Amino acid sequence: MKPLIAQNSPRVASRALLLLVAVVVVAISAVGCAVQESNTYPIEIFSEMHYSQSTRMQEPPRLAPAADAVPFQEIGTEQVLTVPARAERPYDAARARELYRINCATCHGTSGNGDGPAAQHITSTNSFWAQTNDSPYVGPADLIEKRATYDQEAMFNLVSNGIVVMPRFRNLLPEEDIREIVAYVYDQNTGIGK
Repeated sequence: MKPLIAQNSPRVASRALLLLVAVVVVAISAVGCAVQESNTYPIEIFSEMHYSQSTRMQEPPRLAPAADAVPFQEIGTEQVLTVPARAERPYDAARARELYRINCATCHGTSGNGDGPAAQHITSTNSFWAQTNDSPYVGPADLIEKRATYDQEAMFNLVSNGIVVMPRFRNLLPEEDIREIVAYVYDQNTGIGK
């Protein structure tokens, strides 16, 4: 008959190994929780860069305030700030012409007739629009004709929100630039075509 210990030695060895692995896992977890910088998360895998002292060395030097600067203490009197319903500025024909040239003349042309250099590509049967919609786009609008149909506010909304292949200019230009371009389109003396 074999001794009892010899028969159970593989079972005892596997239990001992399992116990050893469990102790190692608990020890690693305890060490990971114990090592902690102040104001950080309990378990750190990557330390946060803004807590590192090495980043402080890379900051630019702090500038001293101006010698005659006075610290802000209070406003004094209560004032109501009125924000206009729409952002606009006094019309300047030269600035409006340049805004139109940069943003609109590529498609609508310098005269506003819809004959800009990009018009031939927009109306091409090989364009992306034609390939995805089975027919070419009709082309940029004739602004001389459209200003007789739309008032300035309707034209502003159309330019701001875009239409078909024309982009939403509200995402590209400030409101006062769009209003100035629209004023340039409606300007009979120095506007488009003049």
